[in-house]
Amino acid sequence: MKVVGWLAGIGTLVAAAAYMIVSLNRWEWNRALFFGLIFLIAEVGLATGLILRRLARLEARPIDPEVLAAIRESRGERADRFAWIKESTTSRLSVFITFLVGGGVLVSVLAWVVDRIAGRTSTPIAEQQLARQLAAIGYPPGGLVVDDITALAQDVPGADDAQLRKLLRRAGRA
Repeated sequence: MKVVGWLAGIGTLVAAAAYMIVSLNRWEWNRALFFGLIFLIAEVGLATGLILRRLARLEARPIDPEVLAAIRESRGERADRFAWIKESTTSRLSVFITFLVGGGVLVSVLAWVVDRIAGRTSTPIAEQQLARQLAAIGYPPGGLVVDDITALAQDVPGADDAQLRKLLRRAGRA
């Protein structure tokens, strides 16, 4: 079914371009404008389809469990950000009343709403999407730097290993 859709889009694009050229040849400006508009619509539709197909492929990548675990570790604990409101002492009462009169309630409500919205954006699905996006720029498995033992093994007489030389060349050593 997808093939039929792609073929219909390409066919519309080609036919609209051909009819637009024919209409321009015959000096039929209104018809040429109409087919030019159809061409533009088909072009935008095909480009959107290609972009959506590419995005679907990016989302289908496997998630690295180490990256996902690191993201979940960094979330931290839920802290009570409004503990200062619960503390009621008579020495701080005048400051609290001034804060309320000056519009502090509105600011607190706004901060509470922002906190709730921000707390909801850190879902496991969002973490998986972030891990998938970070996989494209991650380090290769095993890292980039060669350890000291491997680097010193090249200088040992008789240690003529093709795999070792290949590994050391990749790390920037000759």
